[in-house]
Amino acid sequence: MKGKAAFILGAGVGYLLGTRAGREQFEKIKASAKSALEHPAVKDKVAQAETAISDVVREQGSKVTDQVANMVKERFTGGSGSSSSSHRATTDATDDTSNGPTSAWDTPQR
Repeated sequence: MKGKAAFILGAGVGYLLGTRAGREQFEKIKASAKSALEHPAVKDKVAQAETAISDVVREQGSKVTDQVANMVKERFTGGSGSSSSSHRATTDATDDTSNGPTSAWDTPQR
């Protein structure tokens, strides 16, 4: 979704700057956008959105931080979950039963 919005915005800016009267058209659009943003109804909606976003960040921020910290700790300590240790056990078992070197790096030096 972000990529689409950035593409559309870029295409719009390119169109405006690429037309013959690009700068004049850009100034007209800029002025109409500025007047729309100064409208009291729009200002109220923007303020409501800012309040809602900051409330969510305040409530969920510490949870997200804790989850990220736990994930990083698990990555560096090898994890305590059964899925990572069982994967390691299966990998070790298959490595022990191989019939020779699996790559040039495993070939003994003479």
